[in-house]
Amino acid sequence: MLLVQACATSNADAPLSENQKAAEINVQLGVRYIGKGEYKLADEKLRRALRQDPRSATANWVFALLQERLGEHEVAEKHFRKAISLDPKDSKAHNNYGTFLCKQDRVLEAEKEFLLAVKNPLYSEASSAYANAGTCFLKVPDKIKAEEYFQKSLGLNALQRSALYQMGLLSFERQEYEQASIYFQKYESVAKHNSRSLWMAYQTEVSLGNQGKADDYAHQLKRSFPASQEARLLAESYWNARSKQQ
Repeated sequence: MLLVQACATSNADAPLSENQKAAEINVQLGVRYIGKGEYKLADEKLRRALRQDPRSATANWVFALLQERLGEHEVAEKHFRKAISLDPKDSKAHNNYGTFLCKQDRVLEAEKEFLLAVKNPLYSEASSAYANAGTCFLKVPDKIKAEEYFQKSLGLNALQRSALYQMGLLSFERQEYEQASIYFQKYESVAKHNSRSLWMAYQTEVSLGNQGKADDYAHQLKRSFPASQEARLLAESYWNARSKQQ
């Protein structure tokens, strides 16, 4: 779920007005409704927050996130830009705007926003911004640049789930199976596997000759994602292995 701190104001040291306090409350309510998928109610609360405090950077970028989900990309970009103009040091605004730009394949613009996000030494989610940058460069594809960002992410947070996942995939592609195994095991300590990661982890352990671990991943894949393409590939690999034995 989206996490949002108190709304930014034009003067961080000044006491909040009644309207600013009300705007903060409505932003938090909007965030809750977004998390529940109740977008109409979220829209009402966030529009009210913007009327109460139009200079709230947080209200603007949270509203932008909602509009992105609603497919209103022009409106979303307008409010991302406004949030950043109101508070250029708002790392969350930069990180979320970077993610928005990446989804539109505007990779270099997105990279700029991610780097602005991590520029703030107090930003607690810098590892996430680096991981987002890495994921974005996979779209180019520029796997070398992507890996640089994933490694920066893991340098700040050794258990950053997205970076672990992607490094597992990249290591597997390079046939660095021992390294891939380490990444997948760390990943499963902080996140639930999806069908692709289970399939890759299975193949990794098979390549290493660790049949016991491979079987564990195979069972998870068949149990959790029985209708997935990866489950079908697993069944085919079993069939091919049996055919070779006959």
